[in-house]
Amino acid sequence: MYPRPIFTKKLSQTDVKHRMTIPMESFKVFQIPEGKHSEQFDVIDIKTGRSRRFRCSTRKKDVYPKPVLSSGWIDYVREKGLGEGDQVSFFLVQKDGEEGLRLGVQAQKKLIRLLGKDCWNTV
Repeated sequence: MYPRPIFTKKLSQTDVKHRMTIPMESFKVFQIPEGKHSEQFDVIDIKTGRSRRFRCSTRKKDVYPKPVLSSGWIDYVREKGLGEGDQVSFFLVQKDGEEGLRLGVQAQKKLIRLLGKDCWNTV
């Protein structure tokens, strides 16, 4: 697997309990077709190689779309045991022997803060 970073986000309470807001500068990667307000995406868990399915949704009647991950996201959060302050990173991934790029996700739990730096564990 050859991951290229898209974004990393420290999770908020809303991100772990309801839905995760996607940074606008990274929204174009999710490619929701014109006229639609949501689309499901297969996402590869970078650590396990397991395929997941998330739904990316936007507001229907607003100039600012405010993209979020909803369906499938909270199951992922629970499975990984993520909480507020943990972080996730999204990548474009090319798997060995496959053409095209896919989305990848990697979760990290904060272990400790040591000498002024956060130490993370990939889960």
